[in-house]
Amino acid sequence: MICDDDVETAALVLAKCAANDPWFPHGGESTVLAWAEVFADSGLSRQDLLAGVTRAYRHAPDGFKPLPAAIVRAGSEAYFEALKALPEDKRALMESANHILQDMGVTPPVAHRWSRHVALGRAPEIGLTAEQLTEFRQRLAERQALAAEPSRPLGLAGIVRTVNEVLADA
Repeated sequence: MICDDDVETAALVLAKCAANDPWFPHGGESTVLAWAEVFADSGLSRQDLLAGVTRAYRHAPDGFKPLPAAIVRAGSEAYFEALKALPEDKRALMESANHILQDMGVTPPVAHRWSRHVALGRAPEIGLTAEQLTEFRQRLAERQALAAEPSRPLGLAGIVRTVNEVLADA
């Protein structure tokens, strides 16, 4: 089912295609609705789809006439290029956020999407309650504090001592 946001996204994508291609046909409401339906099923954000238009035309051969699937494919490629371009520290933070959210009971696909959007500097599509956000921030701070501690190698005696401590607590 498409929503008003999908229709608005399709209209913006079609307008951007027309701006890139002076011979692009100006479709009516039915074209906008058809493209909106494809975009709604893609799971991509408006930002990804608009980046897809740019990418599609940048790599397109002469005479390129995009269909919505071509924009979805190019939007997906643009999204993954942006993720690959993240610096290592943002990547690590994204992975930590993903694991924390899953530990908090957020489903893996939603946790992945949320952490990726935050890492890319976008507003996340899911909202966390104030309590969840507080818990998330606390868990993230704890993980960062642990990561900042210098690691110390454990010799065989240290491993035995650690195992004994765990067994004593059990």
